[in-house]
Amino acid sequence: MDIIFYIASLGFFLWILRNTLFWVSLWQTKEYRMDRITAHFRETDKGKSLFLSWFLLIKWLLILGYFVAAFNETLFFPYQLAVTAVFVVEGYRVINEILSHRIRRPVLTPKAIILAAITIAVIGGLYFIPFFEKFVWLLMLDRLLITVMAVAVSFFAYPTEFMQDIRIEQAMKKINKYISLPDDKERLLVIGISGSYGKSSTKEYIAQLLSQKFSVLKTFGSHNTPIGIANTILSGLRHQTEVFVVELGSYKKGEITQLCQIVKPRISVTTSISDQHLSLFGSFENIMETENELISALPKDGLALFNANNDGSKMLYRQTKKKKILYESLENAKTSMSAKRRSNAQIVAFNIVPQKTSVVFDVLVGKKAVRFEAPLLGAHSVENILPAIYLANLLGMKMIEIKQAVAKLAPLEKRMVLHHLGKGGIAIDDTFNASPESVLSAISYMKLYKGKKILVLEPMIELGKNADEDHYNLAKQIAKICDYLFLTNKNYYKAIASGIQDGDGECMIEIESPAKIAEDINNMVGKDDVIVFEGREAGLVLNKIV
Repeated sequence: MDIIFYIASLGFFLWILRNTLFWVSLWQTKEYRMDRITAHFRETDKGKSLFLSWFLLIKWLLILGYFVAAFNETLFFPYQLAVTAVFVVEGYRVINEILSHRIRRPVLTPKAIILAAITIAVIGGLYFIPFFEKFVWLLMLDRLLITVMAVAVSFFAYPTEFMQDIRIEQAMKKINKYISLPDDKERLLVIGISGSYGKSSTKEYIAQLLSQKFSVLKTFGSHNTPIGIANTILSGLRHQTEVFVVELGSYKKGEITQLCQIVKPRISVTTSISDQHLSLFGSFENIMETENELISALPKDGLALFNANNDGSKMLYRQTKKKKILYESLENAKTSMSAKRRSNAQIVAFNIVPQKTSVVFDVLVGKKAVRFEAPLLGAHSVENILPAIYLANLLGMKMIEIKQAVAKLAPLEKRMVLHHLGKGGIAIDDTFNASPESVLSAISYMKLYKGKKILVLEPMIELGKNADEDHYNLAKQIAKICDYLFLTNKNYYKAIASGIQDGDGECMIEIESPAKIAEDINNMVGKDDVIVFEGREAGLVLNKIV
C-alpha cells in the first residue's frame, strides 16, 4: 500500500512543480493583474480548459467518490489505484513536456522565485499533515494549488505596491527638478505616446530621430507602467537630458492620468484607438476616455498629434480643443497634388513603395515634399515614422539630418524582423504581440513574395465582445493572401475557420503544437516562400526554425 502511495506521490510532486511554474508564468505574463487573469479564463479556450477539461472532471469525480469508497472497503483499494493512475499519467505528461522542451517556465525574477517557493512550501507542508485520507488529500492539494498561488500573489501585492510607491515618489521628485526650470528653452521636453497599438514603434522612431541632435531618454522596452517609467527616470535621467520620450500603457480608466502625473508631458502622440484590451476596459467609450486623459494632461502650450489612419484617433482629434496636428499615411496616393486633395493632415506620406527590406515614401510637410527610405518592413511602418519626422522638423532639425536618421532606423525586437532560412525562404518575426491591425499589416507585406505564403498565428486575446467578429473578419483577409494558416491554439477557431471559408482564396488551416508546426514548415518551405509569425506562442515555432 505504501509503495502505491509513493508512486502516486512521485507523480503528484512532478505535477505540482510543473503547475507551479505554469501558474507563476501565467501570472507574470498577465503582469500579476487579476483583471487580465480573469479575462484569460473567461474568453480563451486555453483559459477555460484550466477548469473544464475532461481530466479535471475525473479528478473532481474521484474527490467526490472518496465519500462513497470510504464507507465500502471493497471499493477503497480500486479507488486508491485510480488516484495513483491519475498522478502516474500526470507525471508522464510532465516528463514528456520536459523531454520535448514544452514545459512553461517564468522569467526568473525575485518575485517569481519567491511566489514559486512559497507555493511549493505550502503544498509540501500540507502534504505531510493530511486532513483527509492521504490519497484523496493528494487530489485536494492538487486543486488547492491555484488558490495558494492567488493568495500568495495577493499577499505580495501590498508590499510590492508600497515599494513601488516609494520609487514612483522618488522619480516624480527627480523629474520635477528638470521640468520646472524657469527657462522653457532649457526645460526638459516630455513626449507622451499612447494608443491601442503602434506606441512602442512610434516611441522608438521618435527617440532614434531626435537623438541625432538632442540628448534623449526613452522608456526601456515596453516598460510603460508607473514603476517601469519611474525606473527609467531614476536610472536614466541626467542633467544633460533634453528630451524624454515616454510610452504610456493602460488597461483601465485613470491609469494614463496617473502616468501623466509622474512625467507631465508637453507633447502627446495618439497612435490608435481600437478594440485592443476591450474586455478590460469594458467598452470602447472607456477606451476613448482613457486615451483622452493624455490630452487633458497637456499644458495650455502643449501639442497633440493624432494618427488619421485610425478612426478612433481621428475621432479624438475632432474632439480635442488644444493645439493639434494630424498625420496621415496614404498608400495609394502617387503625387503631392493627390495627397493634398485627399488629406487635411498637416504632415502626409504618399507614393509609398514597400520593398522586401525597406520602404520608400514621400512626405509632404507644408508645401514641400521630401523623399525618404527607411530600412523597415511594410508600408504600415510609415505611419509610425511620421510623428518622428514632424517633431524632428518642429524642433529645428534640418531635413537632410532627418533623412539620414530615417535611413538608419532600426526595427524593434520581434516586430517585423527578417530572418533568412536555409532553404531560401524568409521568416518574419512579429511575435511581440498580435493585434488585428498588426496581422493585416504583416500579411499585406507578404504580397511582395512570389512563393508560398504561410502565417503562424496565436489567436488574439482581450478583445472582449468583438473577439469572434474581429477574428472572423481578419480570417477573411488572411484567406485572400495566405496559402497556409497555422494556429497555435484553439481560441476562436470557429470564427477563424468561418472567415477562411467565406474569404476569397484557398488557404489551408491547421491547429498544431509548436513542434509539429515547425516540422511541417521545414518540410514545405522553399525559395521565395515567406512565413510570418504573429504572437508570442508563434515565437515558440520560430525558435525551432531559425
